Amino acid sequence: MSEPLNIDSLIFPELKTNNTLSASIGTANMYDTYLSPLEYKGFSIHLMYEQMRRTTWFDYKFYKQQLFEIDLSKGDNPSKNASEYWFLASYSLGGHYRVYNSNGLRVGIGGLWDINAGVLYNERNGNNPATARAYSNLNLSLQASYKLNHCGIRWQLDTPFMGVLFSPRYGQSYYEISLGNTVDVVNFASLHNQRALRNYITVDIPINTYTLRVGYLGSWYQTKVQNIQTHHYTNSFVIGFPIEGVKKSKGKAKNKYWETF
Repeated sequence: MSEPLNIDSLIFPELKTNNTLSASIGTANMYDTYLSPLEYKGFSIHLMYEQMRRTTWFDYKFYKQQLFEIDLSKGDNPSKNASEYWFLASYSLGGHYRVYNSNGLRVGIGGLWDINAGVLYNERNGNNPATARAYSNLNLSLQASYKLNHCGIRWQLDTPFMGVLFSPRYGQSYYEISLGNTVDVVNFASLHNQRALRNYITVDIPINTYTLRVGYLGSWYQTKVQNIQTHHYTNSFVIGFPIEGVKKSKGKAKNKYWETF
C-alpha cells in the first residue's frame, strides 16, 4: 500500500544541508620576490569544512555555501638547500542561484565573499625571513552538479574580481611598518594586479550507509603589487565524508491581522 501524498512537502520543500569534512594532498609551487627570486616547489596539505544548504530565498532556488579552509605547504628551491613554509587560513560565505534543474543536472551561478590570512616563511633569510598574507575578495562562482544512478558529480569554479590586499613595498621591512610607515600597504585588488582561479571537482560515492567524496582541487593565485610578484599554485587529490541533514521548511511568516476584517 502506497503512502499518502504529503501536500505540505510540495508547498514547502525540504531544506537539505550537506556538511563535508575533507583533506587534500598534492603539489605546491611558491614564489615571492619579497623573500627570494626563486620558485620553491614541494607539497601541500589542505583541510576544508564545507556547508551547503538550500534556503527559502528566491522561491527555494538559492543555495547557501560556507567554507573554512587551512592550507599548509612546504617547498624547496631548485638547489634543494633552502625551504619555504606556507600557512593560510580562509573563510568564504556566499551561494548560488539555481538557473537550471532538469534530468539530474543542476546549474547555479552566484558569488562568494572570502577573507584570507597567513604567512610565508623562508628559512634562509636573515633580516626579513617572512612575509604576511592578508586579502579579501568578492568572487564570481559557477557550480554544476549531475546525479547518476549510483553517484553524484559536482564542479565549482571561483574567481575574484574585486577586493583589497596587504602588501609591503619592495625593500620595505616589517620593522618600518611596525613603526608606523604604513603608506600604500593596503591596496585595491582586481584583474590588473591580482588573478586567481579555484577549480573543484568531486564525485560522491555511497558505500552502505556512508558517502565517500573523492576529487580534485586546483588553486592558482598570483599578484603583482608594489614591484613584488607572488604566486601560490596547488594541485591536490581530495578525500572527504559528506553528511546530509534535512529540515522541513515552515514557509514564510504571515500577518493574520487583516484576515479578521
